[in-house]
Amino acid sequence: MRWVKGNLNIINLRTLQMVINTGSHTAAAKKLGYTTSAVSQQIAALEKALGVDLFERGPRSLWPTPAGLAMSAHADAILRQVARAEDEMDAFASGSQGSLRIGASGTAAAQLVPRALSRLAMRYSTADISLEDISLQKGLANSVLEGLTDLGIIYEYARVPIPRPEGLILQPILDEELVVLSAAHAAGKTGDKVPLADFAHENWITNEAGSAGAENFIQMCQEAGFEPNIGFHSNDFDVIRGLVKETIGVALVPALALGIDRGIAFHRLLDPPRRTIHVAHRASDVNPLLAVTIAALREAAEDFIDWTTDAFEVHLDSPVASIVSN
Repeated sequence: MRWVKGNLNIINLRTLQMVINTGSHTAAAKKLGYTTSAVSQQIAALEKALGVDLFERGPRSLWPTPAGLAMSAHADAILRQVARAEDEMDAFASGSQGSLRIGASGTAAAQLVPRALSRLAMRYSTADISLEDISLQKGLANSVLEGLTDLGIIYEYARVPIPRPEGLILQPILDEELVVLSAAHAAGKTGDKVPLADFAHENWITNEAGSAGAENFIQMCQEAGFEPNIGFHSNDFDVIRGLVKETIGVALVPALALGIDRGIAFHRLLDPPRRTIHVAHRASDVNPLLAVTIAALREAAEDFIDWTTDAFEVHLDSPVASIVSN
């Protein structure tokens, strides 16, 4: 395919079509909102660019030459294709077209992402939004920075700050409490606020050694004045809840990991520890689907907070999580 010369002007092509449709420069000028002189200049410029006369001009009239009629057919095809291109770019700009890859794992992937994807499927049915399970926090940030993922969901415990590499934007969306899970028959009632030291002599189930959750837990115990007896480790909160239900031990978990098993009670702590849910994306990424996906995740977080208020045995006067505004 040879390269085009680039001499054609879209505005001049539109003017050509209007002159042919109306039969005169003056009538075309009225339709287009131009002066008659401007229309004449545009037609002259198009003829010069093409190197051929497009109209035969009489004393009081003009009519298209064979070349003019042929160029009119080309102009019609070109203008239709330009309109399709503009419509498609409008769709990309609005987010109704395009793609976005979400990287997430754990509780946010289970609790927030499905709710958000449901909303996005209704509002942007032609967009391609996908989810990939990426379990390592450090791996997720790198995946976003390297362009393998467009939007990552990252957890940050209050006592274990996460790195903020250059080129990565972190936006907090949800701030949640950490609560203690115990078997339902244990002392205390769901929703009670107690000091962490009340559980100093319990057997503990916690996240894998070296994880942010485990490091945060150890620091909290040290601040409360005791060294925990840790019997089991797991990064799977379903496993942790199962062990708690069977009275193997107690566990400190984020609100998103609560579940609704009546065989488990949860205890809120005095001066409760927190975990923040961030969305991460590249600073250079201008994908319009980013903003709408983040908004959908915030809406999903609001739904989760509303659900927790009355999902358990008692009504919670204060929510176990809160939305972090922009």
